[in-house]
Amino acid sequence: MAKRSDKGLQSHDHGLRVWEKLHHEYWHEELMEEIKAELEEAVAKMEAHMDEECVCGDSRLDVAFYREMLSLVQTGLHEHNFRVLPFVEESLRRYVEAKLSDHKCLRHLLKTRHRWGRDVLNQTHGC
Repeated sequence: MAKRSDKGLQSHDHGLRVWEKLHHEYWHEELMEEIKAELEEAVAKMEAHMDEECVCGDSRLDVAFYREMLSLVQTGLHEHNFRVLPFVEESLRRYVEAKLSDHKCLRHLLKTRHRWGRDVLNQTHGC
């Protein structure tokens, strides 16, 4: 039996890394480059995931979301302007929050590699 590659999980892990960096680190141009690289990986992994059988509920909308975040960061880098970063950070938070209830990959990542994210969501909602 072939093992699933978990490209969807990997894609969301990259997305959560972006959210974490934006939430915890001082914003500077090198950070934007790191975020761009993480989002490029998120897009590539999610695109590859669309070629697999997806049991977690990811769709082309997820690819489009990560592409939009990547485009915003690329614009910010091109213009040497950080004004896109608050929007990207908040968009990632809302994305995770919206998918969390029915997405086992994100729940797994928030319980294992990104516990800080679960804490942020709990603080936001007083859960």
